[in-house]
Amino acid sequence: MGVQAIANYLDDKGIPTSRKNGNEWHDSSIRLMLTNRHYMGDLVLGRSMIIKKKSFFKKEAIKKGRRLTRGEWIVIPNHHEPLISREQFEAVQDRMKERASRGFGGRGQKSLFASVAFCANCGSGMNYKNDRESYVCSTCQKKGSKKSPLHIINHSALKQAVLANLKELINNSLNMQ
Repeated sequence: MGVQAIANYLDDKGIPTSRKNGNEWHDSSIRLMLTNRHYMGDLVLGRSMIIKKKSFFKKEAIKKGRRLTRGEWIVIPNHHEPLISREQFEAVQDRMKERASRGFGGRGQKSLFASVAFCANCGSGMNYKNDRESYVCSTCQKKGSKKSPLHIINHSALKQAVLANLKELINNSLNMQ
């Protein structure tokens, strides 16, 4: 399962999140959990550093954060009781690297309204589906139709609506001249 599929599964099972103001799992939360070495018993310190700089003209120091490289981290292996084995954790890391290296090259020809069509209901981008010859709301596609009603528009209907609007715009501009 991918991170979004895991998030959807946890939502469907009603498993609560640790977020105070949200009751929905997010793919980013799952990704953080799957890459956190704390779950295999390691204690990792010093992932970032805050640098204070005092200016001559200002009374207060400016705090700037900087992420440190993995080589600069302080790692204490086997610090506490692990929740998962080191082998399981490494297998997940290898699987995530493999999936990331595949990348996404698209599925052939780009649609006419790619990066232009947005859902009228929620405002998220629309993804073209070859098998349906329609555009589907990316939120519906990601979360499933259980979370939100299916936002879909047929390619030919969208094309006709855009052409009608363009013809009306041309007629209005000609009437003005």
